[in-house]
Amino acid sequence: MKKIILLTLYLIPVILLIGFVANFSVNVPIDDEWRLASLFEKIAAGNVTFNDFWALHSNHRIVFPKLIIAVLAFVSRWNINYPLCLSIALAVITFIATYKLSLMQFKNVGDDLWHLANILTCILIFSLVQHENWLWGFQLAWFLVNFCFVAAVYCLSLQKRLLPSIQISIAAVFCFIASFSLAQGLLSWLAAIPAVAALEGNVTQKRKRLIVWILLFVATCGIYSIDYHPSRKTSIISLLNKPLVVIDYFLSLLGSPIVRLPGISALVGLLIFASFLFFGFHFGKKISEDREALPWLSIGLFAVLSALFITAGRAQFGAIQAIESSRYTTNSILLLIALVQLGQLFVRGNIVTVNHNDKLAYRVLAGVLIGIIIVNSGQAIAQTASALPYKQGGKDCLELINYLEPSDFFNNSTESCLRVLSKKTWLVREGALIIDKIGWRKLVKDVEFMANPGKVYGYFDKPQTDDKSLIIKKNTVIKATGWAVLPQNLQQPNIVLLSVGDKQSFFANAYVNLDSPDIAKTLKSQVYSNGRWAIDLAVHDLPIAQTEIKAWVYNPVDNQFVKLRGGARVTVEDKE
Repeated sequence: MKKIILLTLYLIPVILLIGFVANFSVNVPIDDEWRLASLFEKIAAGNVTFNDFWALHSNHRIVFPKLIIAVLAFVSRWNINYPLCLSIALAVITFIATYKLSLMQFKNVGDDLWHLANILTCILIFSLVQHENWLWGFQLAWFLVNFCFVAAVYCLSLQKRLLPSIQISIAAVFCFIASFSLAQGLLSWLAAIPAVAALEGNVTQKRKRLIVWILLFVATCGIYSIDYHPSRKTSIISLLNKPLVVIDYFLSLLGSPIVRLPGISALVGLLIFASFLFFGFHFGKKISEDREALPWLSIGLFAVLSALFITAGRAQFGAIQAIESSRYTTNSILLLIALVQLGQLFVRGNIVTVNHNDKLAYRVLAGVLIGIIIVNSGQAIAQTASALPYKQGGKDCLELINYLEPSDFFNNSTESCLRVLSKKTWLVREGALIIDKIGWRKLVKDVEFMANPGKVYGYFDKPQTDDKSLIIKKNTVIKATGWAVLPQNLQQPNIVLLSVGDKQSFFANAYVNLDSPDIAKTLKSQVYSNGRWAIDLAVHDLPIAQTEIKAWVYNPVDNQFVKLRGGARVTVEDKE
């Protein structure tokens, strides 16, 4: 019975994560993924070269993630859910490696403190605070780097099971993969040095292994630097002139998996960093006699070095960026895992010599941490749920991109469904043509415009102009509102598209996601409970003349753009 309960506790975080991804993932490329479209085009045409994989992505060499994502893209016709599943799989293997590491140090697996530490490790690894990475296929690189480093540490900890030379060889392979997955992967070589130095052998053997390891690191850095011309450069001198900003960013980064509030996050980060320094000093004094803490010290060191690296590149954006960007927490969580395991070792080492108060304190702190993670997970779910309609609208926007004008709205407005996919809308348009050409996604074409449908698909409510024309100035903004549905269709529209005059193209969009209990009541179905839309339109996207603004929804069943009833007659004057 106890085994079943424990297994359930270990499985709950994984099951919750799978449910989270299944409910909130949207099968559409976003942001940096669009930069891979040109790579896929070359692969499909058969003229891809190694340089295409070697080329910098931002300041990183992501050779292995590019290879993996390319394989998954061609297997799945670029279904974004495939890399998401791989990210979860990498996290599962990473947890198994941490579990095995803990098992090496403590054979009494029936001990409740040991299980508490590992259940907490499991909760942290699968924490929803990393929601940005869990739902962005491109971010599998972060999970790959974490896996590679933990696997390297695991190999280096296999004392008396493998020859030291084999341990170093396998660990070096993992660190090499990490190095060419993200730039901070290079730091895995440095963080693993204590584990390499602790391998069994005499002084001469230890010295030789350490020299070999450092030479491998230098060689990897040398290979990495070949034709290295980063597009974004950081001035270390300018950062040194703002030490408080740098420290605030670094500490906020470490504290972000726990709390995401300015100031408080930095204080929590300071506490986490101080705790790691304490454990490093405590276990470092007796590391030659007792090596069980060594793997966790290396894992914690990697998280700290990664945070320093990210700080060097991002501190200029301020601590708020460290708090709001959940993608960085995937590295920071490793430090919390190290503290959980080191704390368990510390308490277990003190139980006999001191008293059971340490054990109680550990349980209380673990309970508090679990409570915080639950609260953070709830916030992550709420934040993701609020963003979901926009990503779904972005997916629709991609399918209809042939009918979207290169207007100022689509290129620059925060309400643009194209900018949900990437702020560089030109990149989305180029990528859309590529994936349509390859045949992975068929962008809608030859759509019929139905101006007078027999059924009601919704109304353009405001501004109401009737037969009169609303006179507006050139540089003003007007608010357009209405509601939209797809009759007898459970899949309701995510966006409304706006056109002017007789154009069969659209200059703006609005999200259909506002409460509409009156519509649901009238149509007698809760399916229509979020059928309202509203949008602020900049007049400079309209012609300087009298015209009519029309609203449309796309009916995918009949491949039609269907006009909503009503419209707004406006006259734009060329006056300030």
